[in-house]
Amino acid sequence: MIKFNQSRVLKAACVLALAALALMSWSLFDPRPIPVVLAMSLGQLLGTLSLGAFIVVVVADIRAGRATAAAEE
Repeated sequence: MIKFNQSRVLKAACVLALAALALMSWSLFDPRPIPVVLAMSLGQLLGTLSLGAFIVVVVADIRAGRATAAAEE
């Protein structure tokens, strides 16, 4: 089984979000075709992966909280 480390996944989500933001900012300051295409494809992919990783951590935290509350009852 793979051990799920929430803090590592959350840090990876932050790094992915910052990389996506950098690509999108680059396309705003340099509106040539290559930066815009990279921002629209790779930037969107990185941003989506970041959001997905964040949602996984949130869902895992909610499930752990419910399991703890059920165990206390």
